[in-house]
Amino acid sequence: MRYFILTLCLTCVLSSANDDLGLFLQAYTAKDMDLACEKGRSLYRANIRDESILIAAGHACSAVDYIDFVGVLQQRLGFSEESRKAAVYFSTLVLKKRLISQYMHEGTDLKLYTLPNTDHILSRVYEGIRNEKFTLVSVQPKHLRIGNDKDYIDIFVKKKIHVDVYQNGQKIQEHRYR
Repeated sequence: MRYFILTLCLTCVLSSANDDLGLFLQAYTAKDMDLACEKGRSLYRANIRDESILIAAGHACSAVDYIDFVGVLQQRLGFSEESRKAAVYFSTLVLKKRLISQYMHEGTDLKLYTLPNTDHILSRVYEGIRNEKFTLVSVQPKHLRIGNDKDYIDIFVKKKIHVDVYQNGQKIQEHRYR
């Protein structure tokens, strides 16, 4: 009886992981990165070790600014060349987020840290701060603007770090980081 219950529980866990895998693949294919990230986190917790799925989940989560998860995720990657590259990408995003936070709160000098460039918004913000290509809007709380009068990135701190992207004076993207 005990083995039957254990087998039943294991079957339920595996079938729910398969449901999550199907939903994850559908969401990722449809570019629904919010759902793909959510299902990717479920697959990670279900102990999926397929690196291609973990890489896709990491890319989905980085697209929706769930940077803390990609920091955890990158620890499982490393068996193939592609997974090592993804791990470096994820680590870079986490480190840039942390350094931007340190700069916004403590004024840490970022010139000392040369990191790989990526296509993520955190890279644009990091490079703007590191190369001092920003306008200081206010000191307390710290508020920066990278860019020109119409096309710029607005960075400020409330409880989270807020990164808002403006194009032609209109807000087109919002990013929030803990």
